[in-house]
Amino acid sequence: MILALALLQAQALQAPDPADALRRELVSARSATAVLQRRCTTPIRAEVNRAQKSATPEQRAHLAVGPAEPVVYRSVVLKCGPVSLSVAENWYVPARLTPEMNAALAGDTPFGAAIRPLAPSRRTLGIATQREDAGVAPYVVRQRAVVLDGQGRPLSEVVENYTPVMLCLPVQP
Repeated sequence: MILALALLQAQALQAPDPADALRRELVSARSATAVLQRRCTTPIRAEVNRAQKSATPEQRAHLAVGPAEPVVYRSVVLKCGPVSLSVAENWYVPARLTPEMNAALAGDTPFGAAIRPLAPSRRTLGIATQREDAGVAPYVVRQRAVVLDGQGRPLSEVVENYTPVMLCLPVQP
């Protein structure tokens, strides 16, 4: 009996992680919003929580800003219609965005959509699936990244948590 349980456990650990394809897509994408939008037939929208949360010294270093430069915190649930796809925290440097981008971010526009004209890319700081890190639960993937503009200048640091529904939605062409 113990041997059978050990064999089942070993097989489960060797089976492909269903969140691994999502992780690969996120790491290779220029924008997480674009990854979400490929699964949604309506525009992704952000439900914004206006809470305040200061950037840590480590985050300020990633953003290449001093202790006095403003960094804005934005917590959002990104949705496809009524369905939550991700829960994200975002610390961004408003001085590196246009006035129109900052105005859009005061509303329900996703960060990736607002900054699209800056040709953003991402530098992943860490990413894990629930299978690799139990602390990711109840989400299936957690990614921490620095979002850069087209010239490689840091715009924001994000922590993104992807819901299990992401594994069920087909990718649109």
